[in-house]
Amino acid sequence: MEASDKKTGWRPSWWRGRTAVIGVPYVWLLLFFLAPFLIVANYSISEMGAIRAEDISSVSEGAIRLVMKYTNYQRLLPTQDTLYLVAYWSSIKYAFVTTFFCLLIGYPFAYFMARARQSLQPTLLMLVMLPFWTSFLLRVYAWKGLLDEGGWVASVITRTHFDQVLVWLGVIEVPGQLMHTTFSLIIGMTYTYLPFMILPLYANLSKMDLRLLEAASDLGATPWV
Repeated sequence: MEASDKKTGWRPSWWRGRTAVIGVPYVWLLLFFLAPFLIVANYSISEMGAIRAEDISSVSEGAIRLVMKYTNYQRLLPTQDTLYLVAYWSSIKYAFVTTFFCLLIGYPFAYFMARARQSLQPTLLMLVMLPFWTSFLLRVYAWKGLLDEGGWVASVITRTHFDQVLVWLGVIEVPGQLMHTTFSLIIGMTYTYLPFMILPLYANLSKMDLRLLEAASDLGATPWV
């Protein structure tokens, strides 16, 4: 029976059910990721205005001819307009700076979590995941009250004259004004994406074999090098 099933390609009902369950995430990705991506790609190679099927294709002598217009992509070139290029490189710059600060803050905390007592690790893990219990918009908007004039963070920075240092570094332009600056942008993005840095680091550091650290110490390695 099993040999004949393999030849005919027949699968039992439990196998078909498992295949259907596995296929659900792929259907989800197809509908909500691939389809929107194709729609945006259609917009990118079409003219501004109403997007129709004939914007990227035309029928000539019974054959469908694909027509692609790269005007939108040409605007990214510095010969056309530097606005989009400046915005693009600014996004990359802020992404690298945010990643650096997330790693700078997240790695020591993840290492502390991985080396903490087993009874304490669930509490620390809950503290990291606690921000996900609230809305993303509320978490970001809460920083407005802290960084705005009269806020707790703004008051501490002003009283310690740290705002003068930020002006010297070029992070802010006016002493005491933290909102709508590069400083507030980096703080907001670092706070938002810090858990996404801590959790993967913690998952890997918690699986590290401590015997490797002992072996490295026996070979003369220091905690830093």
